[in-house]
Amino acid sequence: MRRKTPFIWIVLLLGLVVLFLLLIYPGVLRRNENPSEPAPDSAARQREHEVTLFFPNQEYIQTGRADLPMLKEITRKVEASDEELIAKVLDELRKPPAEEGYTTALHDELKVLASRREDRRAYVDFSSQNLYGGSLQETLLVHQIVQTLTALPGIDEVQFLVDGEKRESLMGHISTDEPLSPSQL
Repeated sequence: MRRKTPFIWIVLLLGLVVLFLLLIYPGVLRRNENPSEPAPDSAARQREHEVTLFFPNQEYIQTGRADLPMLKEITRKVEASDEELIAKVLDELRKPPAEEGYTTALHDELKVLASRREDRRAYVDFSSQNLYGGSLQETLLVHQIVQTLTALPGIDEVQFLVDGEKRESLMGHISTDEPLSPSQL
């Protein structure tokens, strides 16, 4: 009887090893085949978007001539998932074209805490730190962001937030307590 007990344990141990090799180990091998490749659903979400960006017209700022456009538009390609598109577009607004005549109101000192889309509205949440300026600076910032984000498919308006909350204005000159669309600018 004692001889059968070790035999049963050996069979059980071999069975567990076979079960491990058949069920668990192949999954580990498949997961590590191409570790540098992104997950398929992640790669499928990333795509190239052609976006229209609006930048303040340097000549308009310097001369104040009302016959000049306040903003000039350019088109760029942006690689992003749908969820991160607004954040990537805001990053692009920090980089005016190298050609003369363009500038940006979204300078590096202005910190965007978060951005998101809900239904047909984009939300842009600024830190209150360094969020100050004259009426022209605020006008250019609001117009630049609203015109750019509403040029994206499916976005009709932009709600500005400061430190996560609606505020009467960003810098004290333009009402931002309600969402803004291009027709309201």
